[in-house]
Amino acid sequence: MKRTLAILALAGTLSLTACGSDKQENTKTPRNGEFIVGNYAENDTAAAESADAENSDSSAAMSYKQSVPKLIDTKMLVYSCDMSIDVLDFDKSLDSIHELIEKYNGFIESEVYSDGGDSSKWLYTEDEKWKSLSAVIRVPSASYDSFCSDIEAVGDLRRKNATVDNLSTEYSDLKTTLAIYEAKEKRYLELLEGIKNEADAIKYENELTDIQVQIGVLKTRMNTIENDVAYSYVNLSVNEVREYTDKPVVKKTDTFGQRLKNTASETWDTFLEFLENLLFVIIRVLPYLLLIGIAAFIIAKLVKLFSKIAEKHRAKHPRPVRPAVPPMQAPPVYPAPQQMPPQNRAPVQGPPPPAKAQNAPADNGEEKK
Repeated sequence: MKRTLAILALAGTLSLTACGSDKQENTKTPRNGEFIVGNYAENDTAAAESADAENSDSSAAMSYKQSVPKLIDTKMLVYSCDMSIDVLDFDKSLDSIHELIEKYNGFIESEVYSDGGDSSKWLYTEDEKWKSLSAVIRVPSASYDSFCSDIEAVGDLRRKNATVDNLSTEYSDLKTTLAIYEAKEKRYLELLEGIKNEADAIKYENELTDIQVQIGVLKTRMNTIENDVAYSYVNLSVNEVREYTDKPVVKKTDTFGQRLKNTASETWDTFLEFLENLLFVIIRVLPYLLLIGIAAFIIAKLVKLFSKIAEKHRAKHPRPVRPAVPPMQAPPVYPAPQQMPPQNRAPVQGPPPPAKAQNAPADNGEEKK
């Protein structure tokens, strides 16, 4: 019995070892940064079922696996470049740029040209102008690098900024969304054929119209992406410059006499410039001064004329003279005795009392003398 159990255990161990070796042989190990897709790519359904089984068995311990990277779709890349170049001969360089555009089957989408002159009415000479050009050029993407290299040789490259926009994801999403809307459109068209109720027909027609509008928007965006992918953008700025030449430096002696002479010369030049500016100011202000003087002369004449007319009118129509009323004299105001200020002198005696009459009868029954 013990021998039978030992034989069965040995057979089970050998079978497990064989299964493990088969799994190791079938599993491919990535190396040198390469990711090899096995049964997941061959049978997506089996891969999903095995993944669900693993997740159900190992729910307690979650395992993270690195997804297989996909290659970038280089068919949906939009190239754009901002360039600025300086040229000595602007017209000749502009002709060279147009020749390159024709050579690479490109076209100018927009451009802004300036001759460098001011917006005033003055006529500038060619030496006073600084020409410039800003243009958006579209060239086939297959010739994008060659065109940019040839443009750099036209003048002195001062600035370059190149970018690449990957629209693969957006284009794929638009394509998927478009397929969904087209399927819905087809389904609504089939429903409309069998609908007898007018209200339901109007409802489905409105929804079908919204779906068709969305389909139009998606197709417009997809066409724009396809055009941008087919023709790259080159934003070019061309500026006219002139070659700089150094002027020879003349060495001068700095003595007292030289400084005195320079000071006197500068003072005289400044005085002449002041007189010149004063003369120009007088010339500019003289018309206004003449107008002010004429206006003042006319106003003075009018005032004098009006005063003469007023005098003549007063002479013909004199105003009547009224007799003057003498002013009323107010009685003198004497202060009350108690309001008089005290004085140190003796009081003034009043008038004596009146004398008694001789024939007056005696008072209190007295006899006449």
